[in-house]
Amino acid sequence: MPLLYPSIILQERVLGFVMGSAVGVGAMLYDQRMIWRSTAQLFDKLAADRVAPSPPVQVPPPLFGKEVRDQLAHTWNSTVDNTLGALVVALSSRGW
Repeated sequence: MPLLYPSIILQERVLGFVMGSAVGVGAMLYDQRMIWRSTAQLFDKLAADRVAPSPPVQVPPPLFGKEVRDQLAHTWNSTVDNTLGALVVALSSRGW
C-alpha cells in the first residue's frame, strides 16, 4: 500500500518537481517565442532595406613579429615543462 498512499513529504517533492518543471518549460517557451519574434522583425527590416549593411571589419595587424611570437611560445612551453615536469613523471610512473 505504500505506492497507493505515498507520504506527505514525497507528495510535496513530486508537486515541487512538477511545478518547477512547468515553470521551466514555460520560461523556455516564452524565450523561444521572443527569439522567433525578434528574428521575424529583423527579417522584415532587412527585407525592406531599411537597415544599412555594416562595414567590413578591419583585422588589426599582429602586435609582435613572427620571431617574437615563436620565442614567446618556446618560453611558455619550457616554463610549463619545468613547472609540471615532475608531476607528469609521477603520474606516468603510476600508469596514468
